[in-house]
Amino acid sequence: MFKDRSKIILFSDMDGTLLNADKTLSEENLKAILRLREAGGKFVVATGRVLQATRHYFAPVGVDFPVILCNGGMIYDCGNNKVMWSEYLPEEKARAMIAKLLKKFPEACAEICTPDGIYDVQMNDYERRHWKIGGFTAEIMDSLESVPSGNWCKVLFAMPEESIKPFEEYAKSLEYAEDVEYITSSTIFHEMLPKNCSKGSAMKKLLELYGEADSVTAAIGDFNNDLEMLRNADFSACPSNAIDEVKAACNMVCKSDCSHGAVAELIEYILNS
Repeated sequence: MFKDRSKIILFSDMDGTLLNADKTLSEENLKAILRLREAGGKFVVATGRVLQATRHYFAPVGVDFPVILCNGGMIYDCGNNKVMWSEYLPEEKARAMIAKLLKKFPEACAEICTPDGIYDVQMNDYERRHWKIGGFTAEIMDSLESVPSGNWCKVLFAMPEESIKPFEEYAKSLEYAEDVEYITSSTIFHEMLPKNCSKGSAMKKLLELYGEADSVTAAIGDFNNDLEMLRNADFSACPSNAIDEVKAACNMVCKSDCSHGAVAELIEYILNS
């Protein structure tokens, strides 16, 4: 499968997969990525993060191929510093749903992400944790009405773990829910995305945009928002810390977890196959 290394494209999730638990990039994973690239393969980051919370990781990896952001809502070309493709939420409908969700769940914060800025409504400690995880800050708004109109990439809701399931069920029951996608991306994060957006659909779009339809694709991820990408790849893997549903969907469950070089383990497997 991996005989022609120039045809290999590895798509990797960031949090819980590529990055250590402390959100740093290990030397082990960095060196493995460089070996893959030196062998002729390509490495693509596929993350739920927005550009503002991702850009600072690109330099040491030397990413010269596009990255997938916003859980599949955007393809960004690092070499040209340009958005190559994107989808945005239907703002009026999104506002209506956010208002009902925040009223029903006062313990939740809505992080509204745009290409130009990030805005927080109903700030809480879970969102402050997200700032720390992502290495970014957002503008705290006093109301949903004060969030500027424009291109809304996605909305991340941060809340206590016990609220995630009832929040998910209520969100799907709302008017206009069929016009967006909802995905749980962490034990404390639930996201609203543009319709039909996922890392898997963005992976297909990226291959089409860059004329890579004949590539051999590998993918690695750990959580629900990685599932479609993993299922669409020619070969799929996950770190040992992945949830059970992800493990069941993969060709390979790495012996290593995200803090002990799972991505490096997969790359060694690819290069030695």
